[in-house]
Amino acid sequence: MQPTRLALTVLLACAASGCTSSEEAPWDGRYAPLEERGDWMDSGPLSVCRVLDDAAKVCGSLTSFDLSGCKRRSLEALEREGVYRSELRFDARGTQEARAAPLGGGFKLSSAGIPEQVLGATAVAGVWDAQTFLVSSQSPDGLFTFVGCNAVGPRSLTGCFSRCRDGALVESGTFRAERVARFKGEHEVSGGLKLVSERWVDLGMPVDVQVIDGHAYVISQDRDGQRGGLTVFDVRAPEAPVRVARMSLPEDSDWRGATFKDGVLYIASASSGVVVLDISLPSAPVFVGRVPDQPVSLGMVSVDGDRLYAVATEASAGTLMFDISTPSEPKLLQRIVSGARISENPSSRGPVSYQGRLYVNHLRDGLQVVDASSGGGVKILGRYTYPYANSRASAVGTFGGRIVAFESSLGAGARLRALDVTEPRDIVKIGEYGLRGVVSPRALELRGSRLYVTYHQEGLRVLDVSNPTQLREVAYFNSFRETDPGRGDALEEGATGLQVPGDGHVYVVDTSRGLLVLTEPPL
Repeated sequence: MQPTRLALTVLLACAASGCTSSEEAPWDGRYAPLEERGDWMDSGPLSVCRVLDDAAKVCGSLTSFDLSGCKRRSLEALEREGVYRSELRFDARGTQEARAAPLGGGFKLSSAGIPEQVLGATAVAGVWDAQTFLVSSQSPDGLFTFVGCNAVGPRSLTGCFSRCRDGALVESGTFRAERVARFKGEHEVSGGLKLVSERWVDLGMPVDVQVIDGHAYVISQDRDGQRGGLTVFDVRAPEAPVRVARMSLPEDSDWRGATFKDGVLYIASASSGVVVLDISLPSAPVFVGRVPDQPVSLGMVSVDGDRLYAVATEASAGTLMFDISTPSEPKLLQRIVSGARISENPSSRGPVSYQGRLYVNHLRDGLQVVDASSGGGVKILGRYTYPYANSRASAVGTFGGRIVAFESSLGAGARLRALDVTEPRDIVKIGEYGLRGVVSPRALELRGSRLYVTYHQEGLRVLDVSNPTQLREVAYFNSFRETDPGRGDALEEGATGLQVPGDGHVYVVDTSRGLLVLTEPPL
């Protein structure tokens, strides 16, 4: 079973070859509501193999898998190199009950077919011949093993997996995996995009970028023991960016996103809250402080006027709202929690403000529409959620007289939704866009009728959203290359951060390549 997505033929054709806009009458605001099925639907095992819980079998070995129903000869045609992303469907073995939702997994093979990584850990075992495919890695969570059952073409397979601890089976299930090479017929770039320059980032894993007064501030999170932090590039000559500063604070370097106001940069830290930096001199950022007083793990931040919003990495912690009328001294006003409750003080970037409303991505609880215009209080106007939501990003505009929010999750089966939010109490899905279900969208930025989307291993995708019921891809840039130094197999690999500041360029950060500067495509 593949993750559910309303894969319209026109969208798949655009994903394969790229599309250009054609002259059409403007959208009149009419639509047929689309059924909401969530990011995933479980229709049973993904393969016909099974894992044996037999003390006589060595857990994680080839003999611990029943492959009798497989067409193992089909594995001979499998491309045994590159990065594969997979959807994992857990069964109930070794757990109280079956997992409520799928997880993503991955593995990476060298050009010689030798396993390098499995679920982000160094591979420790591999068996491959005409009829056998097995890869394993050892981590503190145990020995994880993928075994192939059937190949579905040269770049896709299904099979079984197991996780063992101290020789005992603790988790098992089935998977389907796809190699995340370019779509057939795609090149590096299309639609008027052009790579102008790129600069490597040597701090952690780059995940976000802010472009301010000719300088790109790249935010990195911790990765594999390598500290994250801030890297500043002078991009006033976009074809030749120059690194002018880098910083990482002791015990606080796992940074996830950033925003700014009046010479102050606000960084979402996964370990401490909001880190406040004075960037009045870009080449010498100065640490000002942290808020709130009690550490909280944050993933996204945004600014709207004199308000700073910071979204926690756990939906239950909600969104923190600060007064930044004095930019260097944020004062916590209250928390907006995922339900209808508001607690007083004692997901891409953060909340998006549009026409007096705030659009907050509340992870498992979906998209929330908030009125934050009256004094210090807020009022929940409406919400939109769906099965297996992990709502992380949104962009909002008006089309055909309707207010439309573009929203996406992060995870296996995630994709982009177009939602009519004109009446927040009655939000309706009117459009949808998605690529491979084992790859996830990340950041969104709306510029007029163009929506820019970073899509991890699928790179940068540019959509014409003038008719939100028919989202059309008009340009792409494939930033992901399996051979890039440090390239891993994780869901979050590839294109992550994004900004289109209106200077004629698109700024993207890639987890391995660093800062990428592209020309903005023509309208």
